[in-house]
Amino acid sequence: MDRRIKFRHLDAFSAIVRANSFKVAANQLNLTQPAISKTLRELEEILGVVVMTRSRAGVSLTPEGEVFLQFAEQSTAALRNGLRSIRATSSVAGQLKVGALPSVATSLLPKAAMIFAEQSPDTRVEIHEGPHSDLTARLRQGGSIWWLDGWAAPMP
Repeated sequence: MDRRIKFRHLDAFSAIVRANSFKVAANQLNLTQPAISKTLRELEEILGVVVMTRSRAGVSLTPEGEVFLQFAEQSTAALRNGLRSIRATSSVAGQLKVGALPSVATSLLPKAAMIFAEQSPDTRVEIHEGPHSDLTARLRQGGSIWWLDGWAAPMP
């Protein structure tokens, strides 16, 4: 394997393909569009082939890009799983306790939890649903609870 290929190259390449857009992929990776374009150019220089073409309709993979995509995604998934496993068995893994009133537990909480899980996949989320009095009691007992009713209690 060419040691010049970095995780950022594989991640950018996969993100561009999934989004079918340099701009959307750049936003997802918190990069600028020129930065993601440069990263793709670097990857293509390292590989010695063009892996995708751009058009007004989006991007399309070349035959070489089709082959590379399969292995790039398998590699990044394996690496992420390995890192997640290490963090899960060490003190690095975080924990978030969420307290939700019944009025938001079924409407707001599922979407909020999914967004949080995407942004922090190594954090264990513990959800407590209940009435205001129960959640307040947990908080007073030293529990760290993020309230989902429009305001947030401080997290330690």
